[in-house]
Amino acid sequence: MAHTEKPNQDTWRAERFTLSLFLSFVGGYFLSYALRSVNATIAPLLAEDLNLSAGALGWLSSAYFLSFASVQWHLGTWLDRYGARRTESILLTIAAVGSVILAVSDSLFTLSIGRILIGFGVASCLMAPYSYFRRCFAPEKQAQLAMWMLIGGTLGSLTATQPALLLAQAYGWREIFLVCGGLLAVSALAIAIFVPDSDRQHTQTSQSKPGDKPIKLLELLAHPTLLRIIPTTIFFSGGFVALQSLWVGPWMTDTLGLSTNQAGQVLLYFNLALLVAYLLMSIVSPRLEKKGFGLARQTLFGFYWFIICMAIILAWRSPSAWWLWLALAPGIPAVILMQTQTALMFPREVAGRVLTTFNLVMFTGAFAVQWGIGLIVDGFIWIGLIRADAIWSAFALLLLAQVLSLWFYVTRGKPLSAGS
Repeated sequence: MAHTEKPNQDTWRAERFTLSLFLSFVGGYFLSYALRSVNATIAPLLAEDLNLSAGALGWLSSAYFLSFASVQWHLGTWLDRYGARRTESILLTIAAVGSVILAVSDSLFTLSIGRILIGFGVASCLMAPYSYFRRCFAPEKQAQLAMWMLIGGTLGSLTATQPALLLAQAYGWREIFLVCGGLLAVSALAIAIFVPDSDRQHTQTSQSKPGDKPIKLLELLAHPTLLRIIPTTIFFSGGFVALQSLWVGPWMTDTLGLSTNQAGQVLLYFNLALLVAYLLMSIVSPRLEKKGFGLARQTLFGFYWFIICMAIILAWRSPSAWWLWLALAPGIPAVILMQTQTALMFPREVAGRVLTTFNLVMFTGAFAVQWGIGLIVDGFIWIGLIRADAIWSAFALLLLAQVLSLWFYVTRGKPLSAGS
């Protein structure tokens, strides 16, 4: 009996350890995703309170992505050298400071400083666990672990919709960022306490090899595997982030004519649909791989689905067309799996740099698309279009860029591994 109980106790301890580790990581990503997405919900309140134009609003939201993207290469080096625990706990502390600064600011300049610090501080909230998982868990677990993290992030995005709007209307948008500052500090402490340094065993082993040359950013970007996916990463992955975190809201209110509260409800439904899609993908993707339908084919399906849905969204501009955004949700997890697929093509010793290079491309794209849509909208308004038509035209240009990037991806042939 004692021999039976001990394995059970060991299994229980291992499961409890894994759960505490995962929850520590997912708590930070929950907050990261909430802060990324909340501007889509409270955009009308920000614009009214601070008298922001579409371009200024686009800049304020995209400043997050600018700082987020700018730190990615250094983040990869830090993850490979110092591990996930040290890197993410320190950065989340910086994000907490940025959230407080944003909450107490009145000018676009100081608001931008706060937003930039938040983007910098949460830059590791997905890459730290991804690199940790890549080093400490089996390859067949990677897609499922990635989907579970995205489920946690989508819960944060859900919280940033109607619940955040109701809180902002009741207490003010500044109070939301004050609360987030405190929660970010708690998350940093949890990661410092509950996440061990198991991933550093692999990084220290790789650093001890004589004759190794450090990988440079341009070398990775020029590798055929990454070069092939750069355009789709910018306009599909980055484009989705830009839409979800800001421009879906103005599309609902200005183009479809919904009220602010109705738009908040639609964003809630949209993120619920994403949550379900991520959950289903965490179950379906491993089974599809076993049947020979690999991550690359799953991602290609996501690209085609995205284009079809965007085309229908542009063609149908009535208030009842809001549900089309729910139809877009099933293709998004497949698009995001491109990152997992890319990481598996490189040695796990450089997982941090590979993952963050992908993130650099994606969030540079999110910054460019999000701010670019704002500037394009202002430009079309300047030449005489009404705001609803200006937003529609900007979305149409995004769809065109997606079609061209997919053509580039398909015509470049099969992806190569790091050793090719």
